Amino acid sequence: MDITSLEKAKQQWQFVADAIPILIFLIDQHGSIIHANRTLERWGLGDVRSIKGQSVHGTLHPTCTAADCPIKELEREALVEMALDRRTRLETFDPQLNRHLAINVQPILPGSGQHELLAVVSIDDTSELKRSKKHIQVLQDNLRERIEQEMLKRIEVADVQARLLNILSKTPNFIAMTASDGTLLYLNNAGRAMLKLEDSTDVYRLKMFECLTPEARAKLHAEALPTALRDGMWSGSSALLARDGREVPTTQVVIAHRGKNGEADSFSFVEQDMTAWVRSEAALRSSQEELRHLSAQLLNVQEDERRRIAADLHDVIGQTLSVIKLSIDDTARLVNQGATAEAGTALVNLSARVKDALVEVRRISMDLRPTTLDDLGILPTLSWFFREFEAACRNIRVVKEIRVTESAIPPPLKTTIFRLLQEATANIVKHSGADQISFGLTHEAHTLHLSIADNGRGFEPSQRFDGERPDQGLGLRSMKERARLSGGSYVLASEIGRGTTISVAWPLTCSASAGGDN
Repeated sequence: MDITSLEKAKQQWQFVADAIPILIFLIDQHGSIIHANRTLERWGLGDVRSIKGQSVHGTLHPTCTAADCPIKELEREALVEMALDRRTRLETFDPQLNRHLAINVQPILPGSGQHELLAVVSIDDTSELKRSKKHIQVLQDNLRERIEQEMLKRIEVADVQARLLNILSKTPNFIAMTASDGTLLYLNNAGRAMLKLEDSTDVYRLKMFECLTPEARAKLHAEALPTALRDGMWSGSSALLARDGREVPTTQVVIAHRGKNGEADSFSFVEQDMTAWVRSEAALRSSQEELRHLSAQLLNVQEDERRRIAADLHDVIGQTLSVIKLSIDDTARLVNQGATAEAGTALVNLSARVKDALVEVRRISMDLRPTTLDDLGILPTLSWFFREFEAACRNIRVVKEIRVTESAIPPPLKTTIFRLLQEATANIVKHSGADQISFGLTHEAHTLHLSIADNGRGFEPSQRFDGERPDQGLGLRSMKERARLSGGSYVLASEIGRGTTISVAWPLTCSASAGGDN
């Protein structure tokens, strides 16, 4: 190759070197710059013609005096490595140039006709690369975070789904999901129990319509499904048909689910067993009817009691007062006639008759409401009642167990206890044929217990309330209602030939606010 061609090639390589964005220095074995490309000028570090003989550190950091400058340290290390024909590298952020630099010092063979060792120093500005890497790292971190969040969401969704399935499996209501044709896709444990399905039964072979009574099935087709398709949901009464033929009354909710095309592709059924509610409603109706019947009977009893009191007042008090009036008239006549001795005798007889009238008035008053109940309390009243009872019914023995203090019995309950005793002993005398009554009134564990038992003929409780006679079981009903209204629990136990026992228990924390008899 001739000199012209070599010169031309040299110019081309120089042009290429100047065009490269990497800063390139050619240095000798002492670290002095022999040549630099035009990137030096583009970085604003001086003129390529004026830096010959300078060091790389001095060119990059013309004012630097720091002993620990990374570039100065690199320069010292490179001179050592160049002698050993080894490369030196450094990546650093240069605060003076405000650039990330990747510096590479590569020894090369000596030039033609020269004996000095040469090396190429290439300094690449990696700031943009660092920024790109940092941006990529941020993107990767964001992507990783989003992936982690998505995974957490999926785990949470799976956990929620598992929890929902667990809730559905344990809820006491019938819950089923079906395809658009009614084929069961899911049925919870309560649904299986209501339909009397075995655990091995494959619900996917069943249709929801087969699980309903004929009436409920007709209602589902005529009303429930059209409304759910139109409004999204329907609710109303229904009835399930169990495998054993038993009908289960329910309240039914039908929900229509639509797919992406807007068409209904599945349904959900939620049904609550209303058997207990139906029974409660029937029991409530029966109770209301019984209360109406009892109210009518109580009115009759009130009228009977008024007639009895009227008869007592007329037959006893009225006659006694009539005799007293005649005695007063006769005494007045004797006084007017001057027969003082006979008048005195008449007054003595009159006093005895007034005393008898007072006794009758006191008896009637005590029958209506003993004054001892208000003046002395329930325990003295019970003592008086049993004395009177044993005097009137000498063929009936009374066994008493009273383990309670007067202060432990709330005032409203005192009247209730006395009325229950009155009614119970009246029933025993009229119907039982007993020769012994056991009475118990005790206070245990914050509860007041009352028991009245007899050893009479007993009866079958279910027959006593059959309603064939209007007055049948009235006393027992009134005692039960009186106990209930006072906050107590009433238990009646009787067996033919083995007597009858009535037990009432009042929680003393509640009884203080319970109402008594008027």
